[in-house]
Amino acid sequence: MSGKKFNIILSLFILVIIGLVVSFLYYNKPHTNIEKSEYDYSLKAEQLIKEYKEQGIEAEKKYAERIIQVKGEIKNISTHKGNSVITLMASDSESSVICHMLPEENAKVLKLKNGQEINVKGKCTGFLLDVIMVRCILVE
Repeated sequence: MSGKKFNIILSLFILVIIGLVVSFLYYNKPHTNIEKSEYDYSLKAEQLIKEYKEQGIEAEKKYAERIIQVKGEIKNISTHKGNSVITLMASDSESSVICHMLPEENAKVLKLKNGQEINVKGKCTGFLLDVIMVRCILVE
């Protein structure tokens, strides 16, 4: 009987160790290199916002956690925790596309002005009242 209990305890211990290793590796997985990655979709800010508002869940499945390139007019440039944040406006909507830039892009962002049209590539994280993009870079 004690041999059977030992095997069960050993099996559970091994499963816990495997689970911890997989969790650790998944948690520490490196981020996708946005600059070197190809975008999955390229569209205008108005089109992206319109799709999220009209198609909701389908747009979330299509764009969330994907690398997309968005073209739009700068509504606002700000900073958050030392990194630049660019807001792209949609002419026909109160919503916008909020792009959280990578730290390496701060020098380039300083040269931009409100009203200027730009291309931004980054990872879309979803839609609340605005479309949110993270780890963005400017595309020439």
